[in-house]
Amino acid sequence: MNLKPGWRRWLQALVQPEPSPALEEALSRHRETLPVLWLLGKTGAGKSSVIQRLTGDSRAQVGNGFEPCTRSAMHYDHPQDVPVMRFLDTRGLGEASYDPASDLAAARGGSHALLVLTRVDDPAQAALIAALESLTREDARLATLHMHSALHGVSKADLERAIQFNSEQVANALQRKPTAVRIDFTDPDDGFENPDVGLAELREAIIDLVPELARVLSRSDGHDQEETLYLSLRREITGYASAAAAVDLVPAVGLVAVPSLQGKMLHALAGRYDIAWDRRIATEFIAALGSGFLYRYVLSLGGRQLAKFIPVYGQSAGAAAAASISFASTYALGRAACLYLYRRKHHQSVDPDVLRDAFVKAFKEQKKP
Repeated sequence: MNLKPGWRRWLQALVQPEPSPALEEALSRHRETLPVLWLLGKTGAGKSSVIQRLTGDSRAQVGNGFEPCTRSAMHYDHPQDVPVMRFLDTRGLGEASYDPASDLAAARGGSHALLVLTRVDDPAQAALIAALESLTREDARLATLHMHSALHGVSKADLERAIQFNSEQVANALQRKPTAVRIDFTDPDDGFENPDVGLAELREAIIDLVPELARVLSRSDGHDQEETLYLSLRREITGYASAAAAVDLVPAVGLVAVPSLQGKMLHALAGRYDIAWDRRIATEFIAALGSGFLYRYVLSLGGRQLAKFIPVYGQSAGAAAAASISFASTYALGRAACLYLYRRKHHQSVDPDVLRDAFVKAFKEQKKP
């Protein structure tokens, strides 16, 4: 593939992305604006299981993937490198010698939604109720979802009564009745017919509370092995796309940061397919997308950066348009890369038309009007 000298740096950014202070600062700002889901419940209520099911990440165990944000509260970013969502997990309420006051104060300040968990087989929720009653009037209006967990813990005859009892306790503490879902997440080896009872309803309820998580939590079923593998990487791709959108809001930064982030994404995706991402693979991938792809990509990126310097327009509509396009183009690049890498790994031919169709379809799906 013959590249003009001025374009080589764009390919270089995709092949060997280099970190920069401006990029790290932009990523830091991106993390500060993540949608935060605050998990509140007694020890054993199922908080880690909720995180595992929503993210598909097995790291969601105490001490794995969590980072401290106060002396005893933890946060869990997903995906880890370029996150799109953050779970805030206060220490299990009701533990001996634990005063949750400082953790509750820290959590109230930065959460987008409160996820309250109660086991149906545990009516003793005094510690949780006390925590909810300690919320200020403003905090009490926080978007709230009540999750009734461990449905198998009581008989069918007693289930409705148990749910009603805990519902009334939580509603009285909040002085309002929050949206509620019923979940029962068990290990497949436990022998239950459905180990993910209520998962689809939980996703939809959270999207209703925090609409910006629709791109992350919406679930699609793969029709074949390639698409299934791509869907398993969807959240990771969305993380890079969200970060690219965040950095492209800043004038000039996106000119270098967006290709660098896309390069990091391509490196990470190639690793998922056990392929080393290097100049040869990158060149073949771009060539497969079409000879005019790089040209259009560079012009589009450069034009978006120039638009951000237009007085008034550039700081508002121009920046928003740039961010939207960077999100969609990064996501589409990830989708096309998954298709390319899968076929390369399995020694299948790569049809440029099919690859471009995958890119265009993904771009249109993610591009905001």
